[in-house]
Amino acid sequence: MTAQFKLRWPVERRIITQYFGENPHIYAKFNQAGHEGIDFSAAVGTNILACADGKVLDVRPDDGNAYGLYVRLQHQHNGHTYQTIYAHLSKPLVSKGQTVQAGQVIALSGNTGHSFGPHLHLTLKLIGAKTPGYPDGVIDPLPYLQEQISPQPSDLTIYTTDQVRLRSGPTTASAHLAWMGKGERLTVLGSADQARAKIGRQEEWIQVRRADGMDGFVAAWYVQLGPTAPAPPEPQPEPPESLVVYATEPLNVRNGPSIGTSRIAIALPQDPLPVIGDASRMQMKIGDRGEWLPVRLPNGIKGYIAAWYVRTEPGAAPDVLLTISPTEDMNMRERPTTSARIVGRLALNTPLTVHDDPERARALVGRYGEWLYVDTPEGQQGWVAAWYVQIQPPSFALPTAPRAEAVEPLTVYTIESLPVHNGPSLDTSRVAVALPNEPLIATSDRWIAESRLGQRGEWLQVRLPDGKEGYVPAGYVGSEPDPAPIPLLTVYPMRAMSLYERPTAGARSLRQLEHNTPLQVHDNPELAQVAVGRFGEWLYVETEDDQRGWVTAWFISTEPT
Repeated sequence: MTAQFKLRWPVERRIITQYFGENPHIYAKFNQAGHEGIDFSAAVGTNILACADGKVLDVRPDDGNAYGLYVRLQHQHNGHTYQTIYAHLSKPLVSKGQTVQAGQVIALSGNTGHSFGPHLHLTLKLIGAKTPGYPDGVIDPLPYLQEQISPQPSDLTIYTTDQVRLRSGPTTASAHLAWMGKGERLTVLGSADQARAKIGRQEEWIQVRRADGMDGFVAAWYVQLGPTAPAPPEPQPEPPESLVVYATEPLNVRNGPSIGTSRIAIALPQDPLPVIGDASRMQMKIGDRGEWLPVRLPNGIKGYIAAWYVRTEPGAAPDVLLTISPTEDMNMRERPTTSARIVGRLALNTPLTVHDDPERARALVGRYGEWLYVDTPEGQQGWVAAWYVQIQPPSFALPTAPRAEAVEPLTVYTIESLPVHNGPSLDTSRVAVALPNEPLIATSDRWIAESRLGQRGEWLQVRLPDGKEGYVPAGYVGSEPDPAPIPLLTVYPMRAMSLYERPTAGARSLRQLEHNTPLQVHDNPELAQVAVGRFGEWLYVETEDDQRGWVTAWFISTEPT
């Protein structure tokens, strides 16, 4: 039996925001049964990785096509030809005809083409295959995505001999995960004997785990079995820091001299940044595009800043920095990723000052996949998920005693039957359908929710009557209920089938439905009638015992069978 073709995940942060086949109502105008790939959460500038070994078939610019800027790779496996397409990119890092390896960084994510927000779209094609309702060759990538489970830790410990990168795969082209300092202690994953045989050998790699739990691969020629012997007791002073620079605008500080490395902080124009190293040599780099300066931030953190965005005189501080607060208890992290080390725990409504341009920060609040660099009231700095925070009104202050009168949350209503999404974007999965007479509780502050009502491009996070939470477009929401659709459509399964949590066969099954179980479609009756029996369509239904979920429309009838 031949091995199945496998795909490596194209992003390190494994969050899927839209599955194959979802949202058929959106893609019907393109003559497709639903979404023809998988969308991954990816902020602008995220490393995009090749899913498999192959060759670059095409790099197409953002010329008005739906994919925007995209890279197409071709792969051969057991006599079959596969293609992977990576869409909505901001920058390609490969060229047509180039050979690539699985895990190699091939591009940076973006928001080009027909996109409602930063993300990566992945399409998989098997040449010669045909999936009903989709273009020739298009197949669901999900079954091909491999679960990359790390081997068990061994009892062997190794140490780095110099500053070295931790990578996502056993190649220098694999994504950079973190910098490791000289002498860092690493636990070998998998066979200890095989790892011992590789130590010190060029072109060999060892899979390891850091003390903070991060797994990856380290170059075997940069490790040894024992810790580095202590140097003679002669203190080595750090390079002088006589040169001080300032960012020309709020600017990312990174953990390496490249935009492909992780962000660790944001420097404001008034923040003094002492440059580490020879002042005269570093002075010559200022203003040169492509050059980077090693700097120390006011809080002592070391990092790198783009030399073409600095000057030697401080800039004007923003008049007022943006103040936000968590919408629930949440973590503050060392880096802008959910896999980063937690540096603090923040309580609901803790006031946080965003250490960034106020207007840019305001645009990111509530957006899924974005992160904000903040200061706590105690002066601690770190990163928080932008989709779990809200903007505070100017008069906000933490209460010192229980309020005499609690502010009632805002109740809103959709102006028509409307899908509820699991994130503030049409590209995210549907979780439910709200009817015009259904009260939805806005979960953000009333002041914020009221300011967004009726605003195109804005989203409201809401709680449905059954307790589900999600997002609805604020432009289709008002404060007064509309009449309910009468009557709602009743449908019947044509065979025993599953009731799903989301409109995709890969979602969790909530229960089994018997043949001819009466179901009430929780949607506009006319739209539901059109969807019945159509391949690729889904219906949001309610059972006789009030449980709601999704069923496949192509095995549904309007009459018992």
